[in-house]
Amino acid sequence: MLFKNLSTGSIIGLWALFACTFTALTSEVAPVGILIDMAQTFHIQEGQAGLAVSAFALMVAVGAVPLTIMTAHIDRKQLMLLSLSGYVLSNLVVAMAPTFLLLCVGRLLGGLAHALLMSIVSAYAARLVAPSMTGRAISFVYGGTSLGAILGVPGTAAIGHLASWRVAMYIMTGLAVVLTICIAFFLPPVPSTVHVKESLPSISSRKVMRTFLIVVGVDAIFFFAHNLLYTYVTPLLLDHGLSSNVLSIALLLTGAVSILGLWGAGHLVDRRPAGGMLASGMAMLIGMGLMYGHILSGWMSVGAVGLWCIGYSAMIPFVMSGAIRARATRSDVAGAAINAASNAGILLGSAAGGIVLTHGGFAVLTPLAMGVALCGILLAFFSPSAFPHILHSSEYD
Repeated sequence: MLFKNLSTGSIIGLWALFACTFTALTSEVAPVGILIDMAQTFHIQEGQAGLAVSAFALMVAVGAVPLTIMTAHIDRKQLMLLSLSGYVLSNLVVAMAPTFLLLCVGRLLGGLAHALLMSIVSAYAARLVAPSMTGRAISFVYGGTSLGAILGVPGTAAIGHLASWRVAMYIMTGLAVVLTICIAFFLPPVPSTVHVKESLPSISSRKVMRTFLIVVGVDAIFFFAHNLLYTYVTPLLLDHGLSSNVLSIALLLTGAVSILGLWGAGHLVDRRPAGGMLASGMAMLIGMGLMYGHILSGWMSVGAVGLWCIGYSAMIPFVMSGAIRARATRSDVAGAAINAASNAGILLGSAAGGIVLTHGGFAVLTPLAMGVALCGILLAFFSPSAFPHILHSSEYD
């Protein structure tokens, strides 16, 4: 068990980081559930309102690595508090925005905060535990993202329906304030080991860098494959006969079962990375495959999406721990590279998926997503330097 041999301070720290990833992911996806209401408020098309989501991901993709390098010498806890303050400001600006342009400015600020926080959180977790427990610690901390995915979209949608989308964002602001205060008091400090003059990360050998780039590439491929199709999961489920009045329940269920992926990853990530990546990828591939044509319908199709989401969530700890284990650069920069690659996959996948869906429909989009996922599976499984078939404790030391 993860917590068995840990100090009280480390346990509190891991729970605090779990809360950080929950708040981060919820802040990122919150507008998805209130997109229609936002569009109506500003008298714009829903496609235009989607820029509020794109702006966030764009800033993460562009800013993750530079921001992490620029802030390398700053105390890690202070940096965490700065990032959380960015979420507070971002959500507050969005809630109060009199124009859509100002709302997008608020989302850009949130993207910068997200670029920084999600890049350092895995390295922070690794510093709180023994090297041989790095993967399990990251799996636990990133459980907050699954909880955010479960509650974020349906939660903000429900509040938006009962009150208004601005009230939903005010509530998000309040949650970020409370978390910032809790982090200030309870998160154990982890000082930076980098001096100001050493902020630029060193580059290891070409062989080590090649291993690191494989991990980053696998991450980008899986995120691209997932978002090609999942961005349009609502019309996909409707196309499979699910009633529109139960869509929110269906999305809640698929988000809930995705936690099983992180639970499974926690048992394999520090022992059999290749096997874990293979299982994760196959779960995604089979789940997507069952959504091709009309093999399944109604709630059976929800089960297929659930299997696909289990595989997707399970993949994240493997690439995060793999990037750190490669030791091509500092752990915070490694986390930033994974963060940037993930959001690049989100941006490109959702954009490409929209084009393919418009011109070819799900008959083309679904097998395309499967093909991309298969490429990720093969690259990961046949790259033992990046994802060892059996991981020995010495490889952490």
